[in-house]
Amino acid sequence: MEPFLRRPGMLERIVGGIMLFVFSFSLPMEWFTRVSNGSAGTVEGGSPVTTLVFLSFLGVVWLGFNGNWHVAAAAAGREPLLIALVGLATLSTVWSVNIGETLSASIVLIITLLVGLYFASRFQLEEMLYLAGIGLAIGLFINYIFIFVFQDFGLDTINVSTEGKSQWSGVFTTKNELGRIASLSFVVFSFLARIRRSFFVWPILALLALVQVIASDSATSLGATGGLIALLAVFLGFRGRKTFYGATAVAMVTVFSILTALAGTNLVVATGLLGKDSTFTGRLPLWQDSFTYGIANKPWFGHGWLAFWDTDRASFEVLIRAQFDSPHAHNAFIDAWLYLGPMGPVLLLGIFLRGLIWGARNIRAVPTAVGLVPIVLISYSLIFSLTEAGVVRRDISFIFFVVACVTAARNKGVPRPFTPDVKTRS
Repeated sequence: MEPFLRRPGMLERIVGGIMLFVFSFSLPMEWFTRVSNGSAGTVEGGSPVTTLVFLSFLGVVWLGFNGNWHVAAAAAGREPLLIALVGLATLSTVWSVNIGETLSASIVLIITLLVGLYFASRFQLEEMLYLAGIGLAIGLFINYIFIFVFQDFGLDTINVSTEGKSQWSGVFTTKNELGRIASLSFVVFSFLARIRRSFFVWPILALLALVQVIASDSATSLGATGGLIALLAVFLGFRGRKTFYGATAVAMVTVFSILTALAGTNLVVATGLLGKDSTFTGRLPLWQDSFTYGIANKPWFGHGWLAFWDTDRASFEVLIRAQFDSPHAHNAFIDAWLYLGPMGPVLLLGIFLRGLIWGARNIRAVPTAVGLVPIVLISYSLIFSLTEAGVVRRDISFIFFVVACVTAARNKGVPRPFTPDVKTRS
C-alpha cells in the first residue's frame, strides 16, 4: 500500500475545496457565457484568466506533494490504463487534425489527472467527499439563484420542452450539464448523510439536488440517477451474502444495457411516460454516422484528442445527416475511437472493467458506507460515458473517477470480514 503524506492542514483543505468547486462550476466569468450550439457545456476551453487559474492548480499539487513524488507515482501505478489513456491523448497531438486544440486539451487533461492523483494521495475519501459536498452545496444554491433571478442565463434556451418552454440550466449552458452535476451532487449528499450521521442538512441538500435533476428535464440525468439508486439498493442488499458478486454483475449489466438502449433509440413513448422530452432521440443516427463518416475516415489513429467535432470536415457531415447539433458523440467510447483510434475505447473499457471489479471487492474490504463510494462513482462515470460525453475531461467527475479507481485498487487486496456500517459523528 502506498504511503499517505502528512494530513493536510486547514489552509490546504480550504484550497482543496476551492479547487473542487472550480472544477465543478468553473469560474463566475463563464457563468454568463452562452453559445449557440451549447458547446460551453463542455468545459475544456476558457479565457486566458481561466487557463491561468487551472495552471495555478499545478502549484497546489506541487506544494501538496512537497517533493514526495513517489507517493504520486504509487497512486498512478494503481491505475496504469488510465495513465496510458491520458498519455495516448497527449501523443495524439502528433497526428491531430487540429494540433492547437489537441495540445491545449491534453494539457488540461493532464492537469486534471494530477489533481485527481493529488486528492487520492493527500486526502482520505471521506474527507474529500466532505470538501466536495460543501462546494457542491454552494453551487446548488447558486444554480437556484440563476434559475429564478438571472433567468437570461439560468434557463436553457437551446433545448426547449415540447411545449416550447426553456429548461433549467443554472450556471451551465445546457440542461444536461445541470442534470449531470445535480445527479453527482445527489450521490455525494446522500453518502455524506449516511457517513456523517446527518438527519437534516445533507438529506435536505440531496432532496434539493434531486429537484434539479427532475426539473432540468434531462432524461439522461434522470435515468442515470434512477440507475444509480437501483444499483445502490443491490449493493446494500447483497453486500453480506455469498451471491454478492453475481447479483452485482447482473444488476450492472441490466442497468447499463437499459440506459444504453434508451440513449441509442427513439423511445419517445418511454420518455413521454416519464414526462420528459425525448432527449435520447437522434443519438442512434449520430452514432451510426460517426462510424460511417468519422471513424471510417481515420480508423487506426483517429483525428486527435478533441479534434474531430467542429474542426474536421467529416464532423459537419455527421451533424448534418443526423440533424443533431452536438459538440460530441454522446458516447465516450465512440468519441475515444474518433479521437484516438481503436486503442481509445479499448483502454477506456479496460479502465471501467478494472474499476468495477475492484470496486466490488472494495465493498467487502471496507465494510462501511465509505466502501460503497468507489463503485458508485465509477458506475456514475460509466453511465454518463454511455449516454453523454463521459468524464475524461476538465471536470470534478474526472477527479472523482481517478480517486475512485485508485482507492478501489488500493483496497482490492485487503480482505476484511463483513460488518454492519459504522457511522461517524460530524
